[in-house]
Amino acid sequence: MKVIIAKHAGFCEGVERAYRIATRSAESGKKIFMLGDIVHNSQVVEKFKKAGAKTIKDLQEIKEKNASLIISAHGVPPQVLKKAEEMKLEIIDTTCSWVKKAQKVAQNLKEEGRQVIIVGDESHPEVEGLKGWAGENSKVIQKKEDIDKIELKSSVGLIAQTTQSEENFNKTSTRLKAKVKDLKIENTICNATAKRQHAATELAKKVDIMIVVGDFKSANTKRLTELCKNTGTETVQIERASGLGEDSLKDKKTVGVTAGASTPDWIIKEVLEYLKNFK
Repeated sequence: MKVIIAKHAGFCEGVERAYRIATRSAESGKKIFMLGDIVHNSQVVEKFKKAGAKTIKDLQEIKEKNASLIISAHGVPPQVLKKAEEMKLEIIDTTCSWVKKAQKVAQNLKEEGRQVIIVGDESHPEVEGLKGWAGENSKVIQKKEDIDKIELKSSVGLIAQTTQSEENFNKTSTRLKAKVKDLKIENTICNATAKRQHAATELAKKVDIMIVVGDFKSANTKRLTELCKNTGTETVQIERASGLGEDSLKDKKTVGVTAGASTPDWIIKEVLEYLKNFK
C-alpha cells in the first residue's frame, strides 16, 4: 500500500505561532487562563490544561489578581479586549494574523456604513469575533441560498471566515452581486487554507481513499473532508490513528493523507506510522 501525504498539511503558521506562545506562557509559572480553546484540537488543549492553563468561557470566571489571559488563534470581539483591559489582565494575544486582517476589514466596512455579510459558521469563535468587529447590522450566512433569508441593506460588504472554501465564497459573491448594487467584496480566506484545500483535492483525485486528520470541532478540517468527498474519492476523517478501521483500508493500493491546520505533527506521525505498519 502506497501512502502519499498532501504537500500542505498540519499546523499552519498562525496555529504554530499560537501554540508556541501559549506553550511558553504556560511554562512560565503565571496564572494562565484561556478564553475558549487555543486551537480546535482536543489533544493540544489537554496538553495546556496539564501545564496548568485553565480554559474559561467568560472573563468573569477570573477571580485571581495578576492573571494572564490567552486570546486564541480565532480572535475575539473588541468588547472582550476592552473588558480584559478594564480587569487589568495581562493579554497574551495569539490571534492569527489572517484573522486580524479579516477583523480590520470588517471594521473598515462597518465604518464605511456598509452592512457586513460574513460567509462562515455562525457558532464558530472566529465568526463570533468578526461579528463584533463588523457591528450589530452584520449577518452570517453559510451558503449562497442563505442570502434570500436575510434583509439586505442598500450598501453591503462581503467577507469570509478565514477557513471557508474559495468555491463557496465565490458562489455566494455571485449570488449577492445580483441583489446588491453597492457591493464591496473582500476575500479574507487565508492563503494557507487555500493551499491546503487545493493540495488535498488534487491528491484526492489520484488515490483510492483520502484520510483527513483533525479534530471534529475544527472548521478547516471539516472543510477539507467535504472538499475531498466532493471529488468522488472515498474520504474518512479521524482524530487519531485509533479511528482508522481496517475495513476502510482493505484492498486500497494508494492512500492519501492530509490534516487540518490545527492538527499537530505528533498526531500526523502517529497516523503515518499506523499506515506504514498496516497489513
